Amino acid sequence: MIRDTTNKVIETFYGILPYETAVHLANAQKELLHAIGSMIDEQIKWTDLHVAKAHGREALEKKF
Repeated sequence: MIRDTTNKVIETFYGILPYETAVHLANAQKELLHAIGSMIDEQIKWTDLHVAKAHGREALEKKF
């Protein structure tokens, strides 16, 4: 129910804007989400590397 309400509010907001503006805004939001995902992926990689180094696992280091 809350999700439906939130989606309607977002759609109403996009509906108020001119179409091209709404598209640019949506694309900017998607780019931000991709950037955050990229940062998370990089942190996961470094977390694995730290664990490998802490336990002297050279084989895992070579994949980075």
